[in-house]
Amino acid sequence: MSHHRDSPTSRKDSRLNVTDNYVFDGESGTVFVMATNTSLAGEARTGGFHPEARYEFKVHLDRADAANLTFRFTFGEPGSDGSQPLSVSRLSGADASDDAAAGSVIADGSTGTTLDGTDGSRVWAGPAKDPFFLDLNELGHIIAGLQSERPIDLGDWAPSTAASSFTSSHVDVIVLEVPRSDADLNDGRDIGTWSVTKLATDAGGWRQINRSAIPMMWPLFRAVGDADDSDRYSESTSGRPVDDETRDGARIATMIGAAARATGTRNPEAYTQTVVARLLPDLLPYQVGTPASFSFAGFNGRSLDDNAPEVMYSLVTNTGFSSGLRAADAAETRSASFPYVVPTAESA
Repeated sequence: MSHHRDSPTSRKDSRLNVTDNYVFDGESGTVFVMATNTSLAGEARTGGFHPEARYEFKVHLDRADAANLTFRFTFGEPGSDGSQPLSVSRLSGADASDDAAAGSVIADGSTGTTLDGTDGSRVWAGPAKDPFFLDLNELGHIIAGLQSERPIDLGDWAPSTAASSFTSSHVDVIVLEVPRSDADLNDGRDIGTWSVTKLATDAGGWRQINRSAIPMMWPLFRAVGDADDSDRYSESTSGRPVDDETRDGARIATMIGAAARATGTRNPEAYTQTVVARLLPDLLPYQVGTPASFSFAGFNGRSLDDNAPEVMYSLVTNTGFSSGLRAADAAETRSASFPYVVPTAESA
């Protein structure tokens, strides 16, 4: 997962924590996947989706500064069998960035079942195996070096002994497949995407709780030491991608520059500028209808089997970092057919 319980509110209620998001070409169109509520949150975790929250896929058509297409998911209280009512709305244009806008309902139903939307889309939400794979021991060493601006020392960790810390973990997942006939998501169109959770306020509005786009951004650059309750950290959590460069650019550049110098990059300043421009704003880019690939060579969506940690480790240091893990190590968490994740019997 890209991050875990990385804002004060999502630490109190893991249902609001977006752990990962993906976008890729599926069987019949563009697939958006949002993973939330990791089982690694522990015994205090409540399974399912928060009934007073919104879960949204934000889409920036033609890489616009603001989202101009949003797919909003809302959920009801769990029934006796654990399933929850759900509703999906589509918001376009200015409404896509307006919390007060209602949009048009395109699907209604329950979690755990495949729903057919009025626009030809397919929807599934429920508990599933987590497709992410990463060894937290390696991550800890990399974070320590990156955030202290020192050479990264992996200690006694080695790729040959790597083991995914996410084996047997599960998440609550939202999957939306928008058909190729969609007027906005036509083949060849450039988009930027992110996922977000919002919680209803006592005043009748909505407060942004958590967001995710490019994987690994939160643990590598934003969860700095024990300061993850700081004002700066909260600003990043609740902020918009359009403001990322102003808010986070200098800090991220300092970390990348130090890492690039430590690995002997010939022109660390130029390399840093290139990488920061690729990472900010924190939007996952994708060209609709093309094979997704999150790689060192470039970001074009993200498939469920992409080795995102290895890519990010290598990118920010300008050197090859092996995670010691392969997509095949988590093959049992993915499916070639909709909903592309592997449902589990329960999420609690």
